[in-house]
Amino acid sequence: MEEPEITPRKLLIAVTCLLGATFVPYVEATISPLMMLPMTEEFGWTRTQFSLASTFFFILGTASVLLFGKFADRYGPRLILLFGSVCGGATMLLLSQQNAELWRLYLAYALLGACGSSGLGYTRIIGTLFSRHRAKALAIFGGESIVALGTLPLLTNALNVHLGWRGTYVVYAVVMFALTPVIHLVMRGPGLNQGSRSKPTGVAAVATGTPPPVPEGMTPAQIRRDRVFWLIVLTAVLGGGFNVGFTAHIIAAITDRGFSSDAAAGVLSAGTLLGLIGAVSIGFALDRSRTARIMSLYGMISALGISLFAVASLTFGGLPLLVTGLAVQRIAMGALPAGTNYLQTRFVGMRSFGEAFAMQVVAQGIAMALTPPLFGLLFEWTGSYTPMYWSVLVAALAGAGVYLMLGPYRFGTVAAKPR
Repeated sequence: MEEPEITPRKLLIAVTCLLGATFVPYVEATISPLMMLPMTEEFGWTRTQFSLASTFFFILGTASVLLFGKFADRYGPRLILLFGSVCGGATMLLLSQQNAELWRLYLAYALLGACGSSGLGYTRIIGTLFSRHRAKALAIFGGESIVALGTLPLLTNALNVHLGWRGTYVVYAVVMFALTPVIHLVMRGPGLNQGSRSKPTGVAAVATGTPPPVPEGMTPAQIRRDRVFWLIVLTAVLGGGFNVGFTAHIIAAITDRGFSSDAAAGVLSAGTLLGLIGAVSIGFALDRSRTARIMSLYGMISALGISLFAVASLTFGGLPLLVTGLAVQRIAMGALPAGTNYLQTRFVGMRSFGEAFAMQVVAQGIAMALTPPLFGLLFEWTGSYTPMYWSVLVAALAGAGVYLMLGPYRFGTVAAKPR
């Protein structure tokens, strides 16, 4: 008998995913900037030396995500989530004992990158649990990341003030270790601790000797040859990759126009939290849609927001126009990641979703690593952020055009028949 779409078991698993994602990959991804000043002051490092730790974080994170994606598809995501929480906690303890040797810092942050890559398992679980409401579920999951990225810096700063940076690492280590038994006990059931190569489990499986059913979808080889898959990856690069480069320079771009640094921080915080509107709205829109065309609207909204932000200044539009432009752009960006992940589940299916998602993360990761220095070079050559605005604007419009080319869904939707 098929399990209903919404059950207490599924809701408990979803809540555990939200907690796990917040205190493993999101903490690991957001903690570095807040540790820079106290650690460089204590050990006499330069900021450039400390910043290289993030380079090691992204390098190993990008390298390991493909392995985790394959493992999650074949054996289920629970084991990699357990690895992520245990390894993450151990690495946080290692960082709490950091000394002036830079190689130890770089090793620890490389390990954090590997632990953080295990977070793809949470996305896979949310996609597995829900079908009719999958887009809304992924949107809520994506919206939680917006809240986490907006609040974790405040929590980390408070811990630094009251416990010091070493104490902050210890607190996060304890939280990750505490999550480990919760993940082990809660993440059970079809698709969570089983994969395409898992041994049969349960009474029926033992009696018949048959493995659990394989979810519908493409094989990894089919995915790598699929035009639509790569088009979806392209939209992720055009949206997420270029947005990271824009965000890296956003405070400088605002203050260059005469606004204060406090105003710049407030604008960024407000715009980021307003991204929740996009995350929630795209979930409801996609669950009612038969194609990806609705996503093109968010691409055009992003382009509109960038245009308004680019022309705002103290003498033209002032702070209201600046806030409006960034808010519009962030609402669109709140929708695009959740929407892109959902499209992968409908176009390539859940059979090899982990590997497909990993390939998408690798492509995005390369763009995220390249766009910040690229936009910096453009600013140094021209003395203006205008080339950056044009780049992000064209990328948003190009992404909107790509969504119109994807066609109807292929897998697992009651709104459309698989083709």
